[in-house]
Amino acid sequence: MFKRVLFTALFLFSASNLRAQLNVYIVNVGQGDAIYVEFPNGTNALVDGGPSGELIYKFLKEKGVTKIDRVLLTHPHSDHYRGLKKVFSSFDVKSFYDTKAENRDAVGDNNLRELAALEPDCKTYFPEPATELKWDSQVTVKVLNSCFEPVIIHDNDENNNCSMVIRLYYNGNGILLMGDSEATVENAMMRIYKSGLRSSILKVSHHGSRYSSTAPFLARVQPKYAYISVGLGNVYGHPHKEALDRIRAAGAKILFTTAGTQSFTIPAPAKGMPFPAEPIINNVNMTADQKFEDMTLTWTPPVSMDSNSPALNQLADFSAPDNAVK
Repeated sequence: MFKRVLFTALFLFSASNLRAQLNVYIVNVGQGDAIYVEFPNGTNALVDGGPSGELIYKFLKEKGVTKIDRVLLTHPHSDHYRGLKKVFSSFDVKSFYDTKAENRDAVGDNNLRELAALEPDCKTYFPEPATELKWDSQVTVKVLNSCFEPVIIHDNDENNNCSMVIRLYYNGNGILLMGDSEATVENAMMRIYKSGLRSSILKVSHHGSRYSSTAPFLARVQPKYAYISVGLGNVYGHPHKEALDRIRAAGAKILFTTAGTQSFTIPAPAKGMPFPAEPIINNVNMTADQKFEDMTLTWTPPVSMDSNSPALNQLADFSAPDNAVK
């Protein structure tokens, strides 16, 4: 009888501890972004959906997902929003987080927003920079950049810079999801958030573009692991050698979705365990560097902000007095 009670207690403790993990999947969707997060409280979130619905739909179905508590669109570029249309038509979505950036040259982003508006009991949110999202009482989720005021954009760089950037913090680990933000946004965030950018895990911006991931930014973030979501043979030459060289020089191990969906776990806090917790990197047999075309160009990252940038104008008014690493 005692053994049965002990076994049951151990089983329940183990199950509870597993639920208390933070699991993050950088889904292989080709040349695009899709990040799926399982929170300790049992809820989930999907950040972007990739360039088509097939791959993200397959991933979610294989995981047995029927409900998505939060869908977040970083910015209205098709390699981020197209897959979300399939998600809204196939799954029960409870809330939608969006920017108010309007891509003048696209209609698909409007189609997606119409689907979100038609989704039963789904509320849309437009969070401002420095907003803390109450997704899980154990996980700090903070918005660091977002175009929360209406702006019509034609320029691709401006669209990228309107990316909603979020940082998750759990058990001593920051997880920084950069969307497609470029160097000028990185510079602005360094000025505002200072040490609050520090993150052991970085989802590299803009598929490893040379116009992001500057050396000063990486020195501030101090990533141990850097994930690049990218498609082999893409027409943009992503990831660019300059960005890869800077990330490696910062001491981060780079993992590519070209090797398959990548994932990691931040374990639950436990008595006697070290703090910060060491991330558990899954699929370790799929982390070898990939061979990409050498697209080396000479480029000097900008150090000043463009005063005419809608994204930077909206970010400029914010300050973050609590710059602690949390």
